[in-house]
Amino acid sequence: MAAVVAYAATGGADTALAAAVGLGVLLWCPWLLGRWLRARAALGRAGWSFAARWEEQARIAEHDARMRERARLAADMHDVVGHDLARAALRLGGLELDRTLPDTARDAVGEARAQVSAAAEHLAQAVSALAADRAPASGGGEVEAIVEGVRAAGAEVELVPADPAPVLDGAAPAVPALVVRVVREGLTNAVKHAGGAPVEVSIARRADALDVVLRTRGVTGRPTAPGAGHGLPALAADVGALGGTLEHGRSAEDHLLAVRLPVRPVDGDAGPPTVEAARRTAMGAVRRSRSTAVRGIAAAFAVSVLLVAGYRVADAATSVLPVATFDALTSGTARSVVEAALPLRTRTDGTGIPRPPGTWCEHYSASADPLSPDLHRLCWADGVLVGKDLIVRSATDPGTIGT
Repeated sequence: MAAVVAYAATGGADTALAAAVGLGVLLWCPWLLGRWLRARAALGRAGWSFAARWEEQARIAEHDARMRERARLAADMHDVVGHDLARAALRLGGLELDRTLPDTARDAVGEARAQVSAAAEHLAQAVSALAADRAPASGGGEVEAIVEGVRAAGAEVELVPADPAPVLDGAAPAVPALVVRVVREGLTNAVKHAGGAPVEVSIARRADALDVVLRTRGVTGRPTAPGAGHGLPALAADVGALGGTLEHGRSAEDHLLAVRLPVRPVDGDAGPPTVEAARRTAMGAVRRSRSTAVRGIAAAFAVSVLLVAGYRVADAATSVLPVATFDALTSGTARSVVEAALPLRTRTDGTGIPRPPGTWCEHYSASADPLSPDLHRLCWADGVLVGKDLIVRSATDPGTIGT
């Protein structure tokens, strides 16, 4: 900018315009080209970085897969074996209360029941620290099988509806699996902690949600078996992961376990981007940068041409000395007399033709055509016109004085 101002002060408007256009092109075009080259270099670096991240994610995914499989097996053991142990304890409890058995037999059965309950708790404690991903369940059929198993053990269980398969139909695969877990966990807790209290299991579908409610009726006093306290918190975490809610607690003399699950959970985990997607994104950035560079350079040249052309048109239009006015001027005429008839500005073009000694000369356009190079020259001495010339520059010579 300082250079442009300096050129304008010392060399005139033509020189300043040329300096401004040249400076703009010299600064703008290399910046655009460098921007494109930086984008290409960033593409290469991003490729290596993405490959390293992908390799690390693959190692982590492999480790996580092994851990999830171990956790799934442990969780299945907790859910299935723990449920079966609870049913066995319930059967033994029924035998322990049978007055037809001798006292020694009842004592042995009671000891066996206590050992089964302790084994169930040891199993729960062994797997409680694992974060388990449960395997898919068969839905309504497995719910019926669990209920029938508890009934066969001597408990009173009512399932509403009797066939829950139509209610679960159309739900995401993870939802029926979690419903099975809710029913199994709720019945296991009812058997362990409520003795022979009747249980009602209801599964209902409302709009886009499933409601699973286990009501244990007539629960009084303290739990009849110890518990580790990890089953319901783990279940609540898995329900929350699908966008559902879990509530449990006393309602008068009953105990409620209520779970609401969305029929089609929203999966917010899109996973890591693929290599092809990353490549397309990076190549798109490079193409956009290249296109911007090409358009920017073309725009810089176009603006430069327009500025020069516009300046030439304005320069010619504001410095035209009409032929009639030029012909009417005579030597010896004072400049102050004809100054009002002269154009607003003079031309700054160099002609290469020396001025007469002791004079100073002004150049004016011979016509308004910006492509016409011919000039009218007026030479003054002491404020008086001493000579006028038509300088024809359309010839091969730099400048020729015409008639």
